[in-house]
Amino acid sequence: MKPGRVILINVLLVVALVILGALGVYLWSQNYDYVSTADASINAPSVPVVATATGTLASLPVHVGEHLKAGQTVATVTVPPSGKSGPTTVTITAPVNGTVAQVQAAQGQMVTPGTPLVTEVQLSQVTVVANIPETKIRRVHVGQSAQVTVDAHPGVTFTATVEHIAPATQSYFSVLPTTATAGSYTKVVQRVPVILSVDTAGYTLLPGENCEVRITIH
Repeated sequence: MKPGRVILINVLLVVALVILGALGVYLWSQNYDYVSTADASINAPSVPVVATATGTLASLPVHVGEHLKAGQTVATVTVPPSGKSGPTTVTITAPVNGTVAQVQAAQGQMVTPGTPLVTEVQLSQVTVVANIPETKIRRVHVGQSAQVTVDAHPGVTFTATVEHIAPATQSYFSVLPTTATAGSYTKVVQRVPVILSVDTAGYTLLPGENCEVRITIH
């Protein structure tokens, strides 16, 4: 083999080793310095607005997407006459500032106390819920900073902070039984919900949107 070719091969081998080494260091640092998950979503407080009297839903002048202020009229209920008194009107108002996410009733229907009318969401109080594998949760602590990317806003990175770590796994309160019959058990990695506050930077983040979270642990 010609000397020039031997030198070229050696150079290529060295370059390949350097690239592999750099890749290994990068992957190690990603695992050592961060805890990441794509099992995450945007969350926001939801507040139900319910009927407070028995009668006919006389009006429901709100629609999905409408912004409500606390105390704003959401609906009126006509209560049938009782004894000598005539029909009365009960006004139902929004308990908090929020945005109408669902309208669950229709004008003219009969309602009783507790009948769902609409559901508000408070988009000014969004958080991120990241489900962290149980094998990594010991490395996550309240106060750690994080980076969040949201599928609905490609190219934008939001800053976040770990606020709470759930005291149980995601499946602990599942409505489906987790106890397996004899001989059919398959061990799966459980996930622990971690709640993060997020700086929305002026963007509107909607409950349920998918996101990815990278928590800085060093």
